[in-house]
Amino acid sequence: MPKKEKKRLQVILSEEQDALLTRAAYELSSPERLVSKSEVVRLAIEKIAKELEEGRLELAELLKRLEAQEE
Repeated sequence: MPKKEKKRLQVILSEEQDALLTRAAYELSSPERLVSKSEVVRLAIEKIAKELEEGRLELAELLKRLEAQEE
C-alpha cells in the first residue's frame, strides 16, 4: 500500500502501550528489515478496519476497551 503523506497524529501513549508497541516492532523486525513503531501502528489500523468490516470484531467491544483505558 503506497504511503500518502498526511499530517501526523500526535497520540499520547501510556508507558505500557509504548512498551507493547516497541515489543511488536521488535517481534516483526528481522536482521534484514527493521520495523518501526509507525509501521506497527499502520498495520494495526488496517487489521482493526478489516476485522470490523468482516464482522470479526465488534465496535461496542472496542469502545468498552477505550472507556476502560480512560478511567
